[in-house]
Amino acid sequence: MLALAMVPITIAVGVAADMGNRNNLKAQLQAATDAATLAAGKEFNKTEGEMQAIADSFFHSNFKASGNASSPSVTLTKSETDDVDCIQVEGMVVVENTFMRVVDNGSDVIKATAEACQQASGLEVVLVFDNTGSMNSYGRLSALKQAAKDFTDILFGSNETSETVKIALVPFSSAVNVGTSNSTAAWLDRSGQADFSKLNFKSNNWHNWKAWNKLTNRSWTGCVEARKGALAVDDTPPTTGNTLFTPYFAPDEPGNSTYRSIISGNYYYNSYLSDSRTNSLDNRQRHQGKYNNKSVNTTSRGPSSGCSVNPIMPLNGTKATIKDNINAMSASGHTMIPEGVGWGLRVLSHHEPFSEGVDKSLDENKNVTKVMVLLTDGENYFATTGSNHNKSRYGAYGYLAQNRVGTTSTSQADNKLNTLTTQACNNVRNAGIITYTFAYQVNNSTARQIIKNCAYDESKYFDPPSSQALKANFRKIANELRDLYLSR
Repeated sequence: MLALAMVPITIAVGVAADMGNRNNLKAQLQAATDAATLAAGKEFNKTEGEMQAIADSFFHSNFKASGNASSPSVTLTKSETDDVDCIQVEGMVVVENTFMRVVDNGSDVIKATAEACQQASGLEVVLVFDNTGSMNSYGRLSALKQAAKDFTDILFGSNETSETVKIALVPFSSAVNVGTSNSTAAWLDRSGQADFSKLNFKSNNWHNWKAWNKLTNRSWTGCVEARKGALAVDDTPPTTGNTLFTPYFAPDEPGNSTYRSIISGNYYYNSYLSDSRTNSLDNRQRHQGKYNNKSVNTTSRGPSSGCSVNPIMPLNGTKATIKDNINAMSASGHTMIPEGVGWGLRVLSHHEPFSEGVDKSLDENKNVTKVMVLLTDGENYFATTGSNHNKSRYGAYGYLAQNRVGTTSTSQADNKLNTLTTQACNNVRNAGIITYTFAYQVNNSTARQIIKNCAYDESKYFDPPSSQALKANFRKIANELRDLYLSR
């Protein structure tokens, strides 16, 4: 009788053991499924098949089946909606029962599920990219284009358009191009109100826009010059006087319509009209009459010398448009980082000159994140020269001899640009913008430190030694900006 009584007790103990084993396997299976889901969820820009392969790898690395468990597997399914991409992941294993087969069945299928979603919500990003001549070296520009397109693909996911994710592009070199479509904008100084608009002429009645209009075969190409003083790198709304933006106009330098001219030992780079004067070099350059009803040689740089970059693309929610503008970038000119940063700030603004950004002071926009990604491959360079009275080539800050940055010294010019860069970065930080910065193969330690200090914090500074590292860094940032969450 005692033996018979022991049978149900033995079965009960065995069933409890089977149940305990199942519970342990269930916990292990859930942990492995979660790990697979999180790993695959970091690569939403990949195809479902590629994400499945990632899930497989992480699942089998984390799930170690015991002797009575067999056929572990994981299945990933990708689903897409307007602004949310999700993956559903199911882990499964077959467990052989030891005692439960007596009262129930010989095996059971144990399952675990997890879901990961990426949602880009309320995000405005401006890409501020160095498009100077050195970016043509070592495939840097090509690598940057691919990295930026990958970045865009990750943020948009499978969506071609988005109401909540917007990206802008600010290419910069020695100037920034705001686009000829803004030729009639109220914030463009077409009447000579700004002090800097008159510096290139002897007569106070002349200004850059007037000179453009006097030429018969050239028109404004879209670049603007830096504003005066602190206005150069801030977001003060342009309304009147020095707050307006001066249209870029590189003066005809002394000479007789030859690209390079040597006059009394002075070497000039941009002579595109006949001066018809023999007095001082400054008078020859600033004499306004030479522009009246004149034609500029079509092969000459002319008044657009130094304006070499493509126009700004304001905040845009169409993936194809963004990628087309990235592809269109070309490299030329010298480096003036504060111009890029200053315009990056303005592009994220909610007021003119670019007003596509939301106003974060409004309650409905408090959750919108504004981000700047700044990349340069070199240090600030005023393109100084000791070979003529201008002391530099022309750029957004005019000639060094015009003292627009607080010095006329060729040895201090680049330091002044560095100071302006720091001021611009501080303005971006004070505006609540999260800034990621790249010193891409930059050799100058001072320049690297300035770019590092511009980042929101140290974790958002990158110094990629190669194109592969650059692309990986951009993918990392894009994934950070997407909200990845795990739900069961």
